[in-house]
This record gives sequence, structure tokens and C-alpha cells, in this order.
Amino acid sequence: MEEKREIRESVNNPLKKLSFKNEVYKKIFLMGLALLFIAYLFLNSKSIFTGFGILLGIMTPFILGGVIAFIMKIPLNFFERKVFSKIKNKKIEKHKRTISIALSFIFIILVIFIIMAIIVPQLIKSFDGIRKSLPSFLQMAIDKTREIPYLSNYSDKLQSEYDNLSWNEIFNRIKDFVTSKEKSSNIINSAISTASSILGGLVSFMLALITSIYILADKERLGYQATRICYSFFNNRVAKKIIHVMHLLHENFFGFIRGQLTVATFIGIATFVSCFIIGVPNAATLGVIIGVTDLIPIIGPFLGGAMGFVMTVIENPTKGIAFIVLILILQQIESNLVYPKIVGNKVGLPSLWTLVAITVGGSLFGVVGMWVFIPLASTLYELMREYTEYKIKGKNLDIRIKKV
Repeated sequence: MEEKREIRESVNNPLKKLSFKNEVYKKIFLMGLALLFIAYLFLNSKSIFTGFGILLGIMTPFILGGVIAFIMKIPLNFFERKVFSKIKNKKIEKHKRTISIALSFIFIILVIFIIMAIIVPQLIKSFDGIRKSLPSFLQMAIDKTREIPYLSNYSDKLQSEYDNLSWNEIFNRIKDFVTSKEKSSNIINSAISTASSILGGLVSFMLALITSIYILADKERLGYQATRICYSFFNNRVAKKIIHVMHLLHENFFGFIRGQLTVATFIGIATFVSCFIIGVPNAATLGVIIGVTDLIPIIGPFLGGAMGFVMTVIENPTKGIAFIVLILILQQIESNLVYPKIVGNKVGLPSLWTLVAITVGGSLFGVVGMWVFIPLASTLYELMREYTEYKIKGKNLDIRIKKV
């Protein structure tokens, strides 16, 4: 009604008519600019993506530094709030942040070192066992084909191929490939390229570590400065909304990472204790592998279970089957009891949308995408819930879930 009244008045009043036309022209002009901008992006997409890739490459160490700082905030908060809050010493109080940062990095380095010290020797042992056991496994598989009616016709052919197979010949061919003159130059060039890539990666990683230390040391000041910038560029209403969204993102990301680490630690310890009780060999190594791979959403438990099964079945086939049964039971406990209680409460995302977030994130960016898209989807879900509640209350509606 108000819009019709405004149009009627603009027809009767020449000044308002002119003002009305100016507003229309302004909207048309802005829409035209937007269309031109979209067309420009479409026509120059290749150069734009190239420039974006260069910019992303430059910013990667700083982005990685922010990620490291975000993860390191978990042990940092523990040392500051649980350890140093109980120590009444002015000198320690003055340098509490610096000591907490140092202890946090030492703690993470020790954890990584312990994990590597447990896993690497056992993996080497397992690979050596596979190399020694592979011929007997192949022979056993060929013998089994003779017992299966529709495969028995192929057993003699498989046996002939296996008898002609020379493991020494295979290793000699690998040796000839490495030492041949034609391939040696390519290998040298590849080694130089790999060495330069590793050096560049180390430099970027060191820069990321330094960035993370600066962020952790001044995280309150950085938050204060970001708030001031937000209020200086936007009006109070918009600034409050932006800060609210940033707060939700922080809470969801922090809660998800902390919950995921807690669940992985639980499943790793549970695997170790269970394997130790039922007598599965290498219980400590299996616990570490299951705990580490459990950090990967969806596929992690299957990957860890497959690795553990191969390691176990080489030493004891019966225990390998027992290990698989044990992992299936533990995964059911984790999926139905532990994960919803720990991660679900921290993230607040329904199972269906969690699956969608993992699928989309994994398809676009792999494992990192899975980690990022779950808290991101949780934030979008929470914002949509708040907006929906606001609109429904404005319409004085009472909409509830009906059980069918």
C-alpha cells in the first residue's frame, strides 16, 4: 500500500516523480554494474584464478600459522587455567603466557615423537613380515583355488605363473631401473626438485610456527583490534552480527577439534586395553594407529582397522580375526555413545547434515575439507536456526514436530 501511495504521489508531485525515477535509474545502474562485474569475472576467470593461486601461495604460511595457533590453544588454555592459575608466584605470573606456549609446543612435540617411536619400528617389522610371508600366502591362495569348483580350472595356470615368478628377478629389475643411465639423470633431477620442494616446505613451516607463536602470545590484543576494526567499518547493528558469526565459528571449530581429539584418544586407549586383555600382539602400536586414523572422519576407522588387521594377521591369523571383531564393537560404541555425547554436544549438528558436510568437504578438499566443513556447516545450521526462530516469533506461529 505504501509503495502504491508513493507512486501515486510521485505522479502528482513532479519533484517526487523525479526522485522516484532517480531511484529506479540508480537500481538499474547498480544491477548493470553487477552484471558487468560478473561478465568480467567469467571472461577473465583463468587469470583471476592464477592470481588467486599466487596470493594463496604467499598467504599459506600465515594461514597455516593460524591453524597451528588454533590447535595449540587447547594445551595453552590447560596450562594457563589449570596449572599456573594455582601457582601464586609473581615472576611466574608475569611470564605465564610465555611458559605456557613453550610447554604446549614441548608437549605436542613429545606426543608426535612417542607416536612415531611406537609406529615406525612396528611398520618396518610388518613390511618385512609381509615380504617374507608373501610367497607362502600366494601359494596358500593357489591351493585354496583348487578346492573351489569354478576356480579349479585356473589353479594350474596360476601355479605355473607362480613357479616361473622369480623374486630375485623382480628386485634385479628394480635395481636396473634405478642404476640405468637413461633413468639416472631423471632420478637426479627428480631428487634435486624434491630437495628444493622440501627446503621450501621447511621454510614455510618455520614461518608458520613463528606466526603461530606471535598469535598465541597476543591473541587477546588481536581479538580486541579485530573488534575495533569491525566497529569502525560497519554500523553497530552489522558489527554485532559479524562478531556473533565469528564467535559461533570460533566456538564450533574449537569445540569440534577438542571433541575429535578426545574421541580419538578414548578409542586409542580402549583399543590398547582391549587388545592387551585378549592377547592381540602389538597392542600399544595398534592403539596408536587406531587413535591417529580415527581423527579422519568416516574413512579413518576403516583405514586404521585395515592396517591393524594386516599387522596382526601376519603374526597370528586367529588374533587378526579377533582384532577385526573387537574394532567393529569399539566402533559401534564410539558411533552410538561416545561421538554423539562428546563431539555432537560441542558441534550441535544433526547426523544427516554431518554426513553431507563430510561428503562435500571431502570431495572438494580431502581430509582437511572434512575437518573444516563440519564446524562450518554447524555454524550455518545455527545461524539458520536463529533466523528461522526470529521470523516464526515475528509471525506469532507455534510450529512443533509431529510424531507420525
